[in-house]
Amino acid sequence: MPRVMSSSGRLLTRVDCGTYHKSIEARFADRSSQGSGPYIGLVGVGWREGSVQPYNPLVRSTASWRPSHASPVRPVRAPPPLRLDTSGGLDTMNADLAYFAALQENLTALADAERPAIERAAGAIADSVAAGGVVHYFGSGHSQLVAIEPLLRAGGLAPVNVIADPALSPAAPRHAGAAERVSGYAAAILSTADIRAGEVVVVISNSGINAVPVEFALGARALGATVVAVTSRAHSLSAESRHPDGHRLLDVADIVIDTHGRPGDTVVPVGDSAVGALSTVVGAAIVNALTCRAAELLAELHGQAPPLIASQNTGDDAERHNNALLEKVKDRCPQG
Repeated sequence: MPRVMSSSGRLLTRVDCGTYHKSIEARFADRSSQGSGPYIGLVGVGWREGSVQPYNPLVRSTASWRPSHASPVRPVRAPPPLRLDTSGGLDTMNADLAYFAALQENLTALADAERPAIERAAGAIADSVAAGGVVHYFGSGHSQLVAIEPLLRAGGLAPVNVIADPALSPAAPRHAGAAERVSGYAAAILSTADIRAGEVVVVISNSGINAVPVEFALGARALGATVVAVTSRAHSLSAESRHPDGHRLLDVADIVIDTHGRPGDTVVPVGDSAVGALSTVVGAAIVNALTCRAAELLAELHGQAPPLIASQNTGDDAERHNNALLEKVKDRCPQG
């Protein structure tokens, strides 16, 4: 359970998954009862001792800053704890809460069941980066959003190459949806991709049935890369493959990480339809989890400091740090 501490090491609040629990120390009780209790926020927002302003513990000091046009800070009473009770089924909840509940359930199942696959994939990434390799990410349509996620991401690895073909862009979903079904197109993409033996290629496709991601994975393996598939096994097996030989992405990858997504992707019933796709959120979580474990293994098994990007919005030191890392991989990882 995440725990947020004050500067003196005193526990101020705690948050359990998507549920907001308040655990304020006794010294705040009197102030709260008088309507001057601390501001309750979302996960990641902490509490500054003696202050009613939201506090981000990662920021050195923001408590005294306020834009000149801002209204006076007024105490806000903390709302009652929000508990996502799914015992009656998602269709008994408001749609927004049902979505968060479904996402929480999906991530919990994923973290438990896919641990071995994530470990294998992270190990392969760590081994490759330790040897001077690059991690490649590929996706089409909305899956391209997940592929782009690790590129120059704060806390992400520097040696990352995203193969984002314009014809497969989510900005033109109908065009991408048609293009990703064309057998043979992946060969053209691979012809300009600098994928080398021993490197890792992460291919993201929620359905895993279209020709392009399947053939891209096959081509990457032929080049000697380890292919990691991020795909929904349930969705993939519920639909007919569009690959000429009937292959699915999960059939041709070296390592398969199942997103545990449902057929159709949406999770919240509204009338006769459903809303709330999970694949992009869950895919991004998987990509970041892989990065976390790979960075850890780089340090633990290879004795190397992980080449991690710092947020470019934290000052000149971060920019110099990032530039030094990116200079080493500029010939293989175009940064735009």
